[in-house]
Amino acid sequence: MALRILLVSGIRPWDPFGGAMRTKVIAGALAGLGTVDLLVLPLDGKHEEPPADSVFDRVLTVPQEFSPLDQDRSPARRVAEFLRGTLAAQIGRTRGAVLEKAPDWLAGTRYDLVWYMREHVWLMTRGLVCAPSVIDVDDLRDVLLARWLSIGKADRGMELTPVRRLDMHRAIARWRRIHRQAAQGADVLVYSGQGDLLRSGFPNSLVVPNTYTPPSADGGAEAAEERGPGRPTLLFQGVLSYAPNADAAAWLVKGIAPLVREQFPDLRVLLAGQSSPRIDALGRFPGVEVTGAVPSMAPHLRRADLVVAPLRVAGGTRIKILEAFAHRVPVVSTTVGAEGLEVRSGEHCGIADTTEAIADECVRLLSDRAAARAMADRAHGLWDSSHRPEKAAEQVGRAVDRALSGGR
Repeated sequence: MALRILLVSGIRPWDPFGGAMRTKVIAGALAGLGTVDLLVLPLDGKHEEPPADSVFDRVLTVPQEFSPLDQDRSPARRVAEFLRGTLAAQIGRTRGAVLEKAPDWLAGTRYDLVWYMREHVWLMTRGLVCAPSVIDVDDLRDVLLARWLSIGKADRGMELTPVRRLDMHRAIARWRRIHRQAAQGADVLVYSGQGDLLRSGFPNSLVVPNTYTPPSADGGAEAAEERGPGRPTLLFQGVLSYAPNADAAAWLVKGIAPLVREQFPDLRVLLAGQSSPRIDALGRFPGVEVTGAVPSMAPHLRRADLVVAPLRVAGGTRIKILEAFAHRVPVVSTTVGAEGLEVRSGEHCGIADTTEAIADECVRLLSDRAAARAMADRAHGLWDSSHRPEKAAEQVGRAVDRALSGGR
């Protein structure tokens, strides 16, 4: 029997970045089970029509509310919002907008299932529809915040002042409460990796893996054939304006690359993806090229001898690593960067956690191209068997079945 499903998301599935990629894959899997409507709460506040090939029957856009604490608010209201915290205020304002606009759109439609993309989206919209539910937690925000603290920084890489440290600990506690609320409020919780599932420990949970699809069916083989001898190139790709990526890019350029350059003086570091002034400034370092946003990452993967993912702060699983696996580009990552993927160091990718150890692994793989190719081939096999959209679709089906049976 075909289901009627409501997907609730804070990002548009057709947007060109990683979180949207996961949402798009899940939307496609849900569309294989029935008719899917989309309630989208975009961060940028824009109303955009879905593309012609959209899987959605109906779409309603309700922008997330980020009203500043300006003079239009009474002093009492401003103090109340401050005490509740930024997250609570944002959720409250957005929920008010949703309750104003969504009921008429939802009226007369009976849903068999609601799938929420992330916990804060569930908090903004819960109770609108009475139906079995799945919350795609994806990754754990408290883990991300704790990792910022572990490297002596505040959220988004800001300076860690005493006030910010206190605020970070409060935010971590708040997110842990939200995790418990979500586990009690949903029939099924979904994570992108086994590590987060085990950390949470909730019985009504399973993994829907992140996936990657090359732009062409033979994208990986094409990249392997075109890559050849020449100037050695390290690639770090993604939304580089995202603070954890910006932190990793700075470490790669300022710490790791100079050590690799001692053995490979003509080393090039390629930073590809949406940029920021902080990332643009790294382009002034010797041998560093900053591309900015690109229509496709495939040409840059073809230029790369190694993808390096020196992430110190991350949650969930990294699509950038799956992207490299699919294109048969050898990968060097930190433990945090490779977390959630079923990889073994030296077999699927190089894993190291200090500046010197990461540089040594890069030098080893740049020096031994046969070992690098063999590792990339094994990683390609892992991607092919476990991280194509079809694998995620299987797990989406399991999550839906469990939700419809009450989480069992």
